[in-house]
Amino acid sequence: MSYNSGNDNKNYGGVGSNYSPEMDSAFIVDEPTSRPRPKTNPRPQQRPQSQQRPQSQQRPQQRQRAEVEPLRQGDSPRQRPQNQQRPRPQEKPKRTRTFDPDQMVSDEEFLDSYNSEGGGRRTLDEDTRRPSNKNKKKKKKKKFRVLKIILLILLVLVLLVGFAIWNITRKFNHIDTEVSKRSDSMKHDVINILLIGEDARDGQTGQRTDTIIVLSLNRKKNITTMTSIMRDTYVNIPGHGGDRINAAYAYGGIDLLDQTIEENFGITIDGNMKVDFDGFLEAMAAVGSLDMELTAEEAQYMNENPALGSNNDVSDEEWNLKEGVNKLTPSQILCYSRMRYVGNSDWDRTERQRKVIAGVTSQVKHGHFIKGYKVASKAAPYISTDLKTGGMMKMAWNMVFGKETDSHLIPAEGTYYPDNINGMAVLVPDIDANKAALQRYINGEE
Repeated sequence: MSYNSGNDNKNYGGVGSNYSPEMDSAFIVDEPTSRPRPKTNPRPQQRPQSQQRPQSQQRPQQRQRAEVEPLRQGDSPRQRPQNQQRPRPQEKPKRTRTFDPDQMVSDEEFLDSYNSEGGGRRTLDEDTRRPSNKNKKKKKKKKFRVLKIILLILLVLVLLVGFAIWNITRKFNHIDTEVSKRSDSMKHDVINILLIGEDARDGQTGQRTDTIIVLSLNRKKNITTMTSIMRDTYVNIPGHGGDRINAAYAYGGIDLLDQTIEENFGITIDGNMKVDFDGFLEAMAAVGSLDMELTAEEAQYMNENPALGSNNDVSDEEWNLKEGVNKLTPSQILCYSRMRYVGNSDWDRTERQRKVIAGVTSQVKHGHFIKGYKVASKAAPYISTDLKTGGMMKMAWNMVFGKETDSHLIPAEGTYYPDNINGMAVLVPDIDANKAALQRYINGEE
């Protein structure tokens, strides 16, 4: 609709003769670009088939209307009237980044950062962004923090263990020996520590050794072996000729005993630990009790000789031990380790001693670290040793974290013969055969 203002020749804002008062208001009515199509009458009812016109005689106007009807699926494109032109699509605005270009943003997120209408910017939330390098750095920092906590815990444990070992080592009776002065002591692949049980009662000194055990720590194979040397073994003692091996300690102390073992059996001694009956009882008191399987003969002998469980061979205890597994007290453990007139004499006695040491070590190995600390701390004042703190740590580490301890005996079976020399009942070993056997033991070959 348009109005004549009376001045058709004026041009208002480029409108010209099409100007109307409504164009000054907020409402604008666009003029149609083409003449509107007249409304068609409703389709008449279908004529009878006899009265229908043939398709060739249909009116041109109906054919033209059919050409401009909407397309159905499968139809060919319809013809658009010449006076009806397709509107030009609105030009899309130029799009620019809405993020810091240093951030890694996917193409999909980049396109989503614009409004669909005007191309305006919007800011992506943190939750909609793809993990960036910043997130990766956070993950690395988190992993590093966990690793640092683990290392800190391990460091604290190492410090605690180190303090415990230092606290124990300072309680030992430290002695100087010839082997401790060697520059390569405790640095070999196989470390041999001599465990000495002194056969001395209260106030006695310079006695023969009741127990001689070579504790071998194979650091390459992480194995620990205990090899008992029977005290009646007949060997050559430097400077004293042939005698029982336990006499070497009485003649020249630890140094002569180390030299005798090294020259006769071809191994190197790296350290020594000596304990007497008092120290043994104190250590066993810290252990408390130990389960041991006794034969009927062993149980009867211990019940009849409870004095072997004291350091002065005097006792008023009464025992009622039986065949089978018994929970032995500290004094009963000492008696069990000392008796030699039961079974196969000294062979069974040395085996019992190794069983006691293995039983105590097993308790520490399987989680009783506090008990192990108490045992070592209580027995330390009664033990004389030339081992330093580093040597103690190596020995404790191998015994606790190594494989189960193997037990052996020298002279080996079939490598000796019994004899009586100078009124002494001795075992005469084949030295070469026993050298080879000891090497097999400490190298885990047997």
